[in-house]
Amino acid sequence: MPSPALSPASSLALARARPASAAPEALGGGAVWRADELARNVGATRPTGHAALDAVLPGGGWPVGALVEVLQPQAGQGEWRLLLPALGASSAGALVLVNPPHRPFVPGLAAQRLDASRLLMLQGPTLARDAAARVWACEQALRCAGVSAVLAWLPQVRPEQLRRLQMAAQNFQQALFVMRPLPAQQEASPAVLRLLLEPGEGADALTVRLLKRRGPPLTTPLVLPARPERLQALLAASRQQSARRRQGQGVALPVVAPPAPPPASAVLAALVRTRVPAGAAPSGGPGALDRLVAPAAR
Repeated sequence: MPSPALSPASSLALARARPASAAPEALGGGAVWRADELARNVGATRPTGHAALDAVLPGGGWPVGALVEVLQPQAGQGEWRLLLPALGASSAGALVLVNPPHRPFVPGLAAQRLDASRLLMLQGPTLARDAAARVWACEQALRCAGVSAVLAWLPQVRPEQLRRLQMAAQNFQQALFVMRPLPAQQEASPAVLRLLLEPGEGADALTVRLLKRRGPPLTTPLVLPARPERLQALLAASRQQSARRRQGQGVALPVVAPPAPPPASAVLAALVRTRVPAGAAPSGGPGALDRLVAPAAR
């Protein structure tokens, strides 16, 4: 027999009798996420290496077990400058590069404390022409326990393929960064975090726009130094040595003051002694993100 309908008076009595713990405010701090504030219970995160960026990201860093989408006008220009501080801070685990546009510049990576022997590049004719093969390679890399992060360049990828990658990153608790072209910002994406990279006004600046995060929109873009402090010290030491050589040739030029620690001379010496691992290319392609360090090796 159907249950009798409740009268308005009965409904009001039930609402008053509902325990206060059912209110969202009583569920505990962080149990309810409000869209006007940054999410707090987002799982594991890793510091990005950029204090200004950490301050505006849920959890204060790159999410682990989630898809992070990086959009930019041209691949190979800003993604390494953005990601290298976090990748270099982790000393264990392989870094899998799926279909990278350029071969990494090994001395530049060494200057940022990133061991080039950790890099595992997956590329070839099949990956270059087949989008499904690139997605499959990403999924297999995410399944590997010895992987620290997966970086994938996917110029063509469907939303359902991105959802598969998001689920794989979540299931295996891996860090996944997918680089895509600028027009992709008009497409739907399951990524928990989407960023747009653009060159800054100066040579040492990188503009970062947060297109999507678990929190309120960020209308003001972030301006990050394109060259980390260690690399800036290295280049300053190189300019200082060049100035001293010119002074020895009778050309009077002002000497640049030595940078703050770490000692630039020690950094330069370490770079000069760097040996390229067997099988690795000694230089990157045009526009490689870490070719900024090339003048210091001369």
